[in-house]
Amino acid sequence: MIGTAETPMQHEPVLLARSLLASLLFASLLLVSCQKSKPLPEQGTYAQQLYVERCGGCHRPYSPASMTAAMWEAQVEAMHAKIVQAGQPPLSQEQHLTILHYLKRNAGRQ
Repeated sequence: MIGTAETPMQHEPVLLARSLLASLLFASLLLVSCQKSKPLPEQGTYAQQLYVERCGGCHRPYSPASMTAAMWEAQVEAMHAKIVQAGQPPLSQEQHLTILHYLKRNAGRQ
């Protein structure tokens, strides 16, 4: 149609919504980044250090309480293939058991 130019006022609600959304997103990210994460359990033990070294090399080491013992068992097994795919040396049987037992000892209950 000729003569149906949009006015700047027609865009104001969209711009306001985008600005509000961007502000909320920024505030959420700021809040998350400012929260201090709890230290991992059993600080300084061989099991905790091995977990941080081997698992934290590719991603942040998750809190053992974030999953149940059964979930950790499945997760550690699933990570075996990913470790190899990433070109990392596989865990020895001793390392595998040490990490798994550490996670299961400190796992969440639900």
